[in-house]
Amino acid sequence: MGDRQELVQAGDSGARQNTLVTYAVLTGLTPLIPVPLVDDLVKSYFRKRLVRSVFTSAGRALSEEELDALVSERESGCLRGCLVTALVYPLKAIFRKIFYFLEWKRAADLTSRTYHFGYLVGYALRPRADGRSLLDLRGARAVGEAIEAVCRESPIKPLEAAVGGTFRKSKDVLSGAAALLTRSLRRERARPAEVAAAVERIEPEEVRELDPVVTRLQRSIASVPEEHFRSLRERLDARLGLTSDER
Repeated sequence: MGDRQELVQAGDSGARQNTLVTYAVLTGLTPLIPVPLVDDLVKSYFRKRLVRSVFTSAGRALSEEELDALVSERESGCLRGCLVTALVYPLKAIFRKIFYFLEWKRAADLTSRTYHFGYLVGYALRPRADGRSLLDLRGARAVGEAIEAVCRESPIKPLEAAVGGTFRKSKDVLSGAAALLTRSLRRERARPAEVAAAVERIEPEEVRELDPVVTRLQRSIASVPEEHFRSLRERLDARLGLTSDER
């Protein structure tokens, strides 16, 4: 039985997998929130929730330092993203149809990459032959940077096809969930604490609304070849420079 089958047998096909897919979809919805800068704060919130849930499933405590190391994207990328958002937002009203298509494409891509991210965080927590995990061997900072690099460089086509197909069949539900987020956030200023509090209030409703999409996407992901996930794991091991004794 391969590594991915072992993970599934351990529970990824149940509650863990459901949580991973749920937060991947919630994160993927953020490009559909037409509130500049706030969408990035919501994305950060859901990525943190994803990491916390993975640690909880693994029965491992998570410090704020580890969370920041695993979740935070590089500052330069964030600054470029914020600048692009500020420049592009006024054009959306003019080129509404073009941006509508591009935002759905971004939503599918972000969902795919977030799933990869969460999957690799879970893999990094799995005990190896000597009982230590990748996180124990290399530390949160190195693991976070390596996961970010693997997610950036790895092809997402196999998973993207599953996500894209699910999104095309679920646009009404996803649009409703994005609208709910938008209504709750329009009066919030771009401050992390206020945004987090607003999202936390409606998160249970969002999760319930997206449950049919999550179930459908789980079935689609189950058809993605194991080789795709094996490649992700091998890329992460290589990025972290594991020796033969540590594998």
